Amino acid sequence: MDGKKNLFTQAEANGSAGQKASSQGWRGWEEGAMEYARAIAKQDWYEEYGLTGQKTMFVHNPLSGSEVASYMAMLPQDTSQKRRKVAEQALLSIGCIPYYWGGKPSGPGFENNHFGAVISPDEDGRIMRGLDCSGWINWVYWTTFGSSLPAESTSGLMSCGKAVEKKDLKAGDILIRAGDQPHVYLFLAWAQDGSMYLIHETTGNVNNVTIGVYDLDLPYYRCLIDEG
Repeated sequence: MDGKKNLFTQAEANGSAGQKASSQGWRGWEEGAMEYARAIAKQDWYEEYGLTGQKTMFVHNPLSGSEVASYMAMLPQDTSQKRRKVAEQALLSIGCIPYYWGGKPSGPGFENNHFGAVISPDEDGRIMRGLDCSGWINWVYWTTFGSSLPAESTSGLMSCGKAVEKKDLKAGDILIRAGDQPHVYLFLAWAQDGSMYLIHETTGNVNNVTIGVYDLDLPYYRCLIDEG
């Protein structure tokens, strides 16, 4: 609105656009129009239009509704409703939660966590409030079922739920890599070639929740869903 090259002076400098606008009833940036534009710019848009829940969300290439539906269509027809809810919640978080080393959820959902808010840097200098891989798993389950898991860390998740064989993995189960670089993935579905569609909170170029196809052999496969 202000400065040498502001909205109003640049519009006046563009003569052709001004002539076209005049033919449609626009009379240029008169004082009343400028005051109106400034008043709109000063509004709290999140509060005014009910966008408070996404005020601090850092979004990076989230899935569209059709993309979520296409991934959900990969699940076998006999997949339980509990597993479907976990899978859908994980898919809806893709691109919406920054990676932050040591980040754990404050509660379920987006609004309780203020993802994307600027906080003190983590070990790699990331300053957006977010979750690490195990924190994200906990958030998915907390958001889906309303209660947190008994463990938040990757090592703690190794003893959560019950062990399953790799061949028996179903939507919502987790895969854990131990060692110096521990990591945890959430299983979505099997690919036709026997590899796996996995969702996880990751670092690197993504620094967010992502989905990919992987061919992994890991020491821990856990089912966290009680379908009894």
